[in-house]
Amino acid sequence: MTYKAILFDLDETLYPIGNPSIKKITDRMNEYIVKTVNVPDLEVKSFRESLFKKYGTTGKGLVSEYGINLQDFLRYVHAVDLSLDMEPDPEVRRMLDRIRLPKYVFTNADRFHATRVLKQVNLLDCFDGIIDVLDVQPYCKPEQEAFEKALFMIGMDSGDEVIFLDDNPLNVDQARELGMFAIQVGSRKQAENAAAHLNQVADFQTLEIYNQILR
Repeated sequence: MTYKAILFDLDETLYPIGNPSIKKITDRMNEYIVKTVNVPDLEVKSFRESLFKKYGTTGKGLVSEYGINLQDFLRYVHAVDLSLDMEPDPEVRRMLDRIRLPKYVFTNADRFHATRVLKQVNLLDCFDGIIDVLDVQPYCKPEQEAFEKALFMIGMDSGDEVIFLDDNPLNVDQARELGMFAIQVGSRKQAENAAAHLNQVADFQTLEIYNQILR
């Protein structure tokens, strides 16, 4: 198989699962929900998780059920100081720099957050573009339509010629269904149909497929 592009998830894929910034963002989500939807503090965690499970992202759930403005939500929840929690990993950069294929970030966050993260971990110039959740509205990963929009944006008619890396098992399984070489990164519940599992994104170098896409 000849691959023509590669898609990377952002949060907890290009940096390890469990980064403290994720808790800060989650706390901001909880604050937003309490203030905007008037959910009691003791119920907000289960409320947020139910939206995430049903819609793929909390933001989409709030848009669908409560009519909130998605951009306002994203702006609020991502207003955290990343400099305290993230630092560049030279090995990840070396791994990306050796890949000859066009590389894109495909994230359920917005472009503002993605750009801030990529700058913080010194990877922004490694990518040819960012596909964010606003680009694929009204859909989001793991919905098939979100993937189809992303493929269209990078000029691909199908997933057969695309490599995909993500930490979320639902996203990985959906990408696999669309024909992508879908790789799960991190230690979450394993995707049922992943083509490969990696402990961290730098381990992509250990796969045979990596050797097929070098400069």
